[in-house]
Amino acid sequence: MSAAQATPSGDPLQPVPLQELRLLAEGRHWQVDQPLRELESLTPVRGQLTAVHRGNILELSGEASTIITLRCDRCLQHFNHPLSFRHQEVVWLGDQAREQGLDPEAVLEGGSEVLELDPDGLCESLDPSGDFDPEHWLFEQLNLQLPLVNRCGSDCPGPDLQTAENPAEPIDPRWAALRNLQS
Repeated sequence: MSAAQATPSGDPLQPVPLQELRLLAEGRHWQVDQPLRELESLTPVRGQLTAVHRGNILELSGEASTIITLRCDRCLQHFNHPLSFRHQEVVWLGDQAREQGLDPEAVLEGGSEVLELDPDGLCESLDPSGDFDPEHWLFEQLNLQLPLVNRCGSDCPGPDLQTAENPAEPIDPRWAALRNLQS
């Protein structure tokens, strides 16, 4: 890793100006082994991320993993769930290139054959004079891996029916008609 790519002291996932990334031919590489502010996890997020400035686009690739605690939607018990991702993404720098149509020669400064660009797949954009926030990008990628339905496993005991069958507890009158159907 060259001196220009070295991570500054302190939090290595601080936002970096896109103009600074533009000056680094090989881009910037982050080794990640820390918690993220926006994601409560049991273990630090571990992985790596690379950002390469290529004219009108920012090429991002990374992978990371951690373990989080979720609550089962069925039995309401907490359980640990691994989260991980491996992803490559191209982000537009400004809307100018998108409005003018996709021109791979102009977008990739010389027509790199490494990326196969799909104009319909490119929907993210950043202000070219702004910053890239590696921590937030990692959070977004991990957050996309969260399950839609939280289930603790195939042997989930289901809801606790003891409270529903306990006659000592008063029944909400709005549910009384449903209780009669149970008999």
